[in-house]
Amino acid sequence: MNSINVRMAGVALTAALLWQVNVNAQDSEPNKWAPENIHIDGQATEWPKPLQFYNNDTKLFYTIANNKDTLFLIVSVPDKISQQRILRSGLSVSINPTGKKKGGAMITFPLVGEINNAPDVPQESRQKLAEEWRRQALANVKEIRVEGLTGVTDGNIPVNNTNGIRTAAAFDAAGNLVCELAVPLSVAGIPAGYDKPVAYRFKVNSLSATERREQEKILREKQAKASKDGGAPAMPDEETRMKMMLFFSTEFWTRQTLAAHP
Repeated sequence: MNSINVRMAGVALTAALLWQVNVNAQDSEPNKWAPENIHIDGQATEWPKPLQFYNNDTKLFYTIANNKDTLFLIVSVPDKISQQRILRSGLSVSINPTGKKKGGAMITFPLVGEINNAPDVPQESRQKLAEEWRRQALANVKEIRVEGLTGVTDGNIPVNNTNGIRTAAAFDAAGNLVCELAVPLSVAGIPAGYDKPVAYRFKVNSLSATERREQEKILREKQAKASKDGGAPAMPDEETRMKMMLFFSTEFWTRQTLAAHP
């Protein structure tokens, strides 16, 4: 096969792969019908197990459900890096009735804020203390961030709001971070009886630019000190490597149609 044919074959293969990716992105699954008497409390008690889908990029298990007037989402996060990202910067869920990846309404939660490292205590006690602090921080979340919702001003609003938006996040007994969201279909911009695919984008947010600069500065100072002392540049320890992973966000999107009946 000459070089021209090789290039043509390569172009054809690339086009086929892109077409396949596009087809996969456009496929849609139906929502589940929401469980009866569902409680938005950060526990998966009422939800059928296992959750409906898993995304490997974000390491999230999730189910999207609805009843006649409300949209529900649950996410279970076993991955420690994704947990830390969400605890530091939140999970952003976008909802777009046009079926397009970009645009639509967005809700970011939980807004925990800064979680300090455990103080100078024995290593065997540090993890237990950190876990307890995280649980308390999630229980004390006061606000969520919204954008593009019908009848709701963009920005931070109370967790206990008058718009029918309910969120909760908590750790379950297995150590998974469970995030739940409920939003009226009308507030999400989804008309009653809507039968077109709705696009959902899940984004596990990264550290803010300010926090990233602070962590990079700490790493540079450690390396400079090691060089000054005549040693090799300090290699990042496990804690530093984990923080560096927080510099990058991960996301995916999917399309699903509303469930029409139980």
